[in-house]
Amino acid sequence: MEHFLAAIDAATRRLALKPVSIDAWRDNIAYLPRDSMLGVEDFDGPGKVDVAGQADASGQRRSIRARVNVVEPGWLLAPDEIGLSREAFAQLGLPENSEITLTRTPPQHSRDALRAKIQGHELGASEYAMLLRDIVEGRYPEGEISAFLVAATRSLSDAEVGALASVRASFSTPLRWNEPIVVDKHSMGGIPGSRITLIVAPIVAAHGLAMPKTSSRAITSAAGTADAMEVLAKVDLTVDDVRRTVAEARACIAWNGRLNHSAVDDVMNAITRPLGIDSNRWSVASIISKKLTAGSTHVAVDLPYGRRAKLRSQAEAEELGRLFETVGSSVGLHVEAVATCGAGPIGRGIGPALEVRDVLWVLEGQPEAPADLREKALAFAGRILSWDPAVATPERGRARAAELLDSGAARMALDAIVAAQGRREIVPKPAALTHTVKALRPGRIGEIDGWCIAGIARRAGAPFDKGAGIDLLRRVGDDVTAGEALFIIHASAGPELEAAVAMAAQDDGFVLAGEAALLD
Repeated sequence: MEHFLAAIDAATRRLALKPVSIDAWRDNIAYLPRDSMLGVEDFDGPGKVDVAGQADASGQRRSIRARVNVVEPGWLLAPDEIGLSREAFAQLGLPENSEITLTRTPPQHSRDALRAKIQGHELGASEYAMLLRDIVEGRYPEGEISAFLVAATRSLSDAEVGALASVRASFSTPLRWNEPIVVDKHSMGGIPGSRITLIVAPIVAAHGLAMPKTSSRAITSAAGTADAMEVLAKVDLTVDDVRRTVAEARACIAWNGRLNHSAVDDVMNAITRPLGIDSNRWSVASIISKKLTAGSTHVAVDLPYGRRAKLRSQAEAEELGRLFETVGSSVGLHVEAVATCGAGPIGRGIGPALEVRDVLWVLEGQPEAPADLREKALAFAGRILSWDPAVATPERGRARAAELLDSGAARMALDAIVAAQGRREIVPKPAALTHTVKALRPGRIGEIDGWCIAGIARRAGAPFDKGAGIDLLRRVGDDVTAGEALFIIHASAGPELEAAVAMAAQDDGFVLAGEAALLD
C-alpha cells in the first residue's frame, strides 16, 4: 500500500483513459494493469485515488474518486493506460484516450489525524474538519472509518465534542433569524407517548418567542414527533416554508430529514447502525451541530432515565446534561438539560393518531387529558419562557405557560402552525380494529416497559399506519385485579392486529411492583 501510494505521489507521466465495460453498480472502479508505469505490484486494493483530467481554459479539472483494482498485464490495459468502470467513465465525462493523472487520497496529514485518533490522542477542530471532509468525500474505506468511530466512542474529551459540533455544523448552511432569542427543545427519546413538543411549541408561539422546531421520524419507536405532527399537517418543509411558517405562526414542527440533512450522518450511520456502535458523546456533537444549523440561541434538552430508557440512571442523565451544557456554551448556545423520570410511557396514546389525541385533550382542557403529559409539557414550556427577560424565572415561566394553555391561546397557536405548514384534509383517527389486553394477575404496577409497549404498537402498524398503536388504560402505581383491562391495541388490518395480540401475549410490558425488583 505505502509503496503504491508513494509511486502515485512521485509519478509525473500521464495515463491514457480507457472505458471498461464492467458494471460496478454504485462504486467507482479504476483499473490499473499490474505492469503499469506506476508500479502497483504491492497494491492490495482497499485505497482510493482521485482520477483527474487536464485543466480546461478556465483552469477547471474534471475528476472523480475511485477505488483501484489491479488486473493482469495484457488483459485489458497497456502499461500506460487506466480503465474506468462504466459508471465511473460516464461520471468523469471525458473522451477515451484523455490524459489522466492520479492523486494520492487521502492526503498524508489527514491520515496522520485518523491514526492519531485511533491511537487515542485528542484532535483539534482543524484536524476534525480535515478528517471529516475526507471521510464524507469518500477518501477512506469503511474499515478505516469503522476504526475511527470505535476510537471516537472510547475517547472524546469535552473539547473534542465541542470541536466536532462546530465542524459538523460547518457542513450545512445555517438558518439565520433576525431574532434576539430563537428557542428549541430536544429529547434523547426512548419514552413512548412523550409527545410534549406538540404542546410546548404552541405555548411558546402563543407567548411570542420564535421556535423553528425540527424533529425526527421514528426509527425504533411507535412514533416520532414528525410522525405525530404529520397527522395534522405537512411536515416535509423547505427552508422557505420554515421561514414563512415561523413568520406567520411564530413556530413550526417540521421533519428534519430535509432541513437538517447531514452528509456526515449519512456516512457514519451507514457504518454505526449495522455494527451497533453508539456513543452519547458522539450524539451530543451531532445534536448540538443541528441546533447550530437551525439557528437556535437557546435549547432545552430532555434526558429521560430509567431501567429500559436510553439513559439507565439519574446520575448518567445528569452527567450527560452537564456535557450538553458545557459543549453548548463552548459553541455559543445557551443549553439547559433536565434529567426526567422515564419509568414508563408519558400520556395514554402510543402511535401517531393516539398521541395527537392526547395532545389535543391537553390543549383543549379535556377531562381525559393525561395529567403527566400536561405537567411535563408545562415544565419544559415554563423553562423555555423563562429565557424571555420579561419572564426571567422558571416559576414565572410555568405560570405563564399554564395561563396560555388554560386560556386556549396555545390551542389557537397550534391551529395557526398547522394552517401555515399545510393542514391535512383528512385527519387520521385511531384505527377501528381493537383488542383489549387484560391483567393476568393482581398487584400494583411497578413499571411499564416502554420498549415492549412500543414494539407491540409497531407490530400493530405504527408509525406508518397513523391510526395504529396502543391506548394505555393503567399507569405505574395503579392497583389492578386479574382480568382488568391494561391497554387497547388499535390496528387497521386483521393480520397486524393478530400479530400485535400474539406479541402482547408473550410479554405485555406491565411489571408488578415485586417483579420489578427481581429484574434489577
